[in-house]
Amino acid sequence: MIRVLLLLWTMQVSAYIPEYDMIASRAAIQHGRGSYKIVQDVTIRKETESFTVRETWYVTGESAMRLVLEGRGPLKGLVSGHFLFLNSTKRFHDGSALRSQKLGDEWLEPLFHFRSSKYFRSRLVALDVAPKESLRDRPPLPIDSDPSTKYTPPSFIRLSRTGGAIAWAIGKNPAEGESPTVWLEQDLFVLRKLKFPGQLILRADNYNKYNERFWYPGERTYEFGGYKVQVNTVKVEPYGGSVKDKIFQVKSLTAKEEVKLPDVEGLKDFYLRYR
Repeated sequence: MIRVLLLLWTMQVSAYIPEYDMIASRAAIQHGRGSYKIVQDVTIRKETESFTVRETWYVTGESAMRLVLEGRGPLKGLVSGHFLFLNSTKRFHDGSALRSQKLGDEWLEPLFHFRSSKYFRSRLVALDVAPKESLRDRPPLPIDSDPSTKYTPPSFIRLSRTGGAIAWAIGKNPAEGESPTVWLEQDLFVLRKLKFPGQLILRADNYNKYNERFWYPGERTYEFGGYKVQVNTVKVEPYGGSVKDKIFQVKSLTAKEEVKLPDVEGLKDFYLRYR
C-alpha cells in the first residue's frame, strides 16, 4: 500500500507544469556567467570514412560568440577560419572581403548559452515553437479570488519523455511531431531535444556541470537532409575575457582568418546551415 501511495505521489509531482516564465528563468540560470572557451569536435561519417573539424568557441552569452575552425585527420590544412556572431549577424572573411549575413531560424547555438529568459521566450516565438501570447506573463489571481480557483498550465507545454528523461515539451501543437517543438529536461532545465518536422532533429545528451553553474552537453547530434553530424565536447573552461575583447571586435577579422571549407558532402551543409 505504501509503495502504491509513493508511486501516485511521484506521478503527481512529475505531472505538475509550473509557470512558463519560471521554466525559462531556470533554464537561463543554467548557462552560467562570464565567458567560456569551449572545444569540441564535429564529425560526419560517410561509409568507411569520417571527417572531423575541431571547433573552439569563445562565448559570453547568446549575443556574442567567436568560432575558430581547424580540420583534423583528412581535413587537416583544408578547414580553417573564424566566424564572429554578434547579436543577429554573422561575420567572416572569405579571403577577399569581410562578409556579413543575417542569422536566421537555423542559428540554434544560443539555445545552449542564453542567460536571459526574455531572449529564450522571444526566440521560441521567432522559431514558431511557442505562440505570441507566451511572451506575456500570466496575471496574478486577485486577492479576493475563489480559493478553489486552480492554476491552469499553458496550452503549449506538456509533459513528455526524451532520452530517458522527463521533459517539458514546448510546442504550439499538442500532438507530438506535428509542429516545431523544444524539449527541456525537467530536473536540469536544459535543452535535450529540438525538432523541426521534416528539417532537423537535434539531440543533446550527457550534460556536465562546469564553472558557476554552467551546464553543457557532452554530446549532440544533428539529423537533417539524410545526414547525421555528431558533436562531442572536448573541454570547457572559463575564459577571462569580456565582450569588449579584441576577439569580439569586427575589425579583428582579416584575410588571415579566412574561412576555408572543402566540399565534403554533409559537413559543408552543416556549416552553411547551423554555423
